[in-house]
Amino acid sequence: MPPQISVALLPKLTDPQSVAGQTVVVTDVLRATTTIISALSNGLRQVIPTPTIPLALELKEQLGPDVILGGERGGVIIPGFHQGNSPREFTPQLVRGRDLVLCTTNGTVAMEACRGAERVLIGALVNLSAIVAELQTAARAMVICAGTDGKVTSEDSLFAGAVVARLVEYHQGAVALDDQAQIALGWWQAANLRMAQGESLAEILGQGLGGRNLLRLKYDEDVRFCAAIDRLPFVPELDTGEWRIRLKSPKPD
Repeated sequence: MPPQISVALLPKLTDPQSVAGQTVVVTDVLRATTTIISALSNGLRQVIPTPTIPLALELKEQLGPDVILGGERGGVIIPGFHQGNSPREFTPQLVRGRDLVLCTTNGTVAMEACRGAERVLIGALVNLSAIVAELQTAARAMVICAGTDGKVTSEDSLFAGAVVARLVEYHQGAVALDDQAQIALGWWQAANLRMAQGESLAEILGQGLGGRNLLRLKYDEDVRFCAAIDRLPFVPELDTGEWRIRLKSPKPD
């Protein structure tokens, strides 16, 4: 039986039954999953993703003063939080050996849809090849896209399409794709045609809903950071029992 590859272009397009037994990759390219990968690669010990601000504040109170409280609403740092949601702000000096409670508008909410999966990996363009390597032996794999405010976004669809394209190539076409995987694959192929004509991936990301929001807030550098394919060859994995995200392998120096 060929490997089954599926995509949920929004978290609400899946359910506990459909994720059961799957190796799931959750992605919020702009910016939550990119930020998680960046922070862990810089020496952060673990991330505790939370869907709501009250829960984030409660966890911070429980875990103590050394815990970093990070998050945003509408792309802007939540008042009273230490950090926002930029992959560039979680520097080695800030994060090494510490824990991060992270609460974002879309990404950490999307992770709630992964409960019940066999494995949950954290993916973005910056760790594309590392994620694909983890999925090559999976009999059933799914990419769940966070989207923006309940709407499908091009950047998450592009990542999903890139994953599908590489798995199709690896398995020499002997894969079973659902309709949303085929849609994401088509969007990635269209983006490749645009890049062949001289458009950069960062420019393409900047034209989507999430990208436009970040450019409006002057986060141009974040968009460029998030567009750098394979910048960070690390695989964070969400322990669904403890609800903690830690690096799988390889470990950064």
